[in-house]
Formats: sequence, structure tokens, C-alpha cells
Amino acid sequence: MRILLADDHVMFREGLRPFLQSLSPEVTITEAGSLPEVVDCLDGGEAPDLLLLDMKMPGMVGPASVGAMKARLPACPVVVLSGLVDRDLMVDSINAGASGYIPKKLSGAAMLSALRLVLAGEKFLPVMMLEAPPGEAAGRAAAGPARRDQLTRRERDILMLLKEGLPNKIIANRLALSEVTVKSHLCSIFRKLGVSNRVQAIRSFTGDGML
Repeated sequence: MRILLADDHVMFREGLRPFLQSLSPEVTITEAGSLPEVVDCLDGGEAPDLLLLDMKMPGMVGPASVGAMKARLPACPVVVLSGLVDRDLMVDSINAGASGYIPKKLSGAAMLSALRLVLAGEKFLPVMMLEAPPGEAAGRAAAGPARRDQLTRRERDILMLLKEGLPNKIIANRLALSEVTVKSHLCSIFRKLGVSNRVQAIRSFTGDGML
């Protein structure tokens, strides 16, 4: 597995490296400290299997740069690393093509779980950014029916256990998942259903007899 880690803080890269090396038995990590360095790496070598981009490093122009990298590497998951806990920035990054948005305040183990989720083909959205502002939540409610058809089988399994009133830790044990993975699935469920909490998600389904 080839990973391109781009962040202008050397200590952060050094701290993250051991966790990245545990993602696969054979991991090659290339480091860059700016977006121009990322471009140089892409011009001079093979495409990575995972691209990690610091949102605030030199050369980055927010989600637009994420979109540019995704356009260049359509088959490669692009994950944003950011010290900014900003919901709008997260949403714009995901819309630009990012497969995940990881706040730097997460522990190394939590980051690792998030990256494994991304490599499995899912998206990672931090729970701390999940709650929608009241105005937006009201707008979603008025926008029309929830998009239940987009839920995956795993997301439906989690909703079944949510209906039983189980906490994330028990759900994780039942499904042989990590708590971080369960939280990420919940983020996806809430987004697809246009709701902002567990109770609303359950009501959205049980109201139509889908569970």
C-alpha cells in the first residue's frame, strides 16, 4: 500500500507514521509539506492508494484543492486532516470528493479506525460535527422524504440495534466493529435520512414500517 501523507508539521507526520504503518503488512509512506510537493510526488512516482491532505498547509485553497486532487486521482481515497473543527468545511470537503474529514484532535487509534473505514469504501464523518444547526435541520424536514433507499445493509443493521436502545459500545460488540466505525456509520445514516439524532433516525424508519 502506498500512502502519501501531506502536512507541513514534521512532528505530526512523525507521530502519525507508526499508525499508518499498521494499516497493512507492507506500507510505503511518502511525505510532503505542501500542495506543490504533493504535485511533485505525483508527477515523479506511482499514484498512491491513499492521500492524506492537511487542510491548512502551504498551497491548499480549501475544498477546491481537495477537488483538484480527487480529479487527478479518481480511484484514490482522499482524506482531509484538519485542526479546524468546522462543519461547513467538512461538508464542502466531502462534496468536493473527500472520502473523510479527520480532526487532528482525534487519537491515533481513532484516526486509524477512520482510515480503515475509508479504505473499506466508506466515508468517515466526525461525530463532533454531526449536529446540524436548527435552521438547517428544519430545512431538511421541509425538503421532503428521507433518502432511505441509500442506506447500506450495515447501516440498516445498526438502525435495528438502535431501535433496541443499545449504546454504541454494545452495537460495536454485536457487529464486531469498533466504536469509531459505529459512530461513522451513524453520521452517514443521519446524513442520508436528513435527521440530527438517534431518536429522529428511529422514528424516520419505524414511521414507515421499514424496520
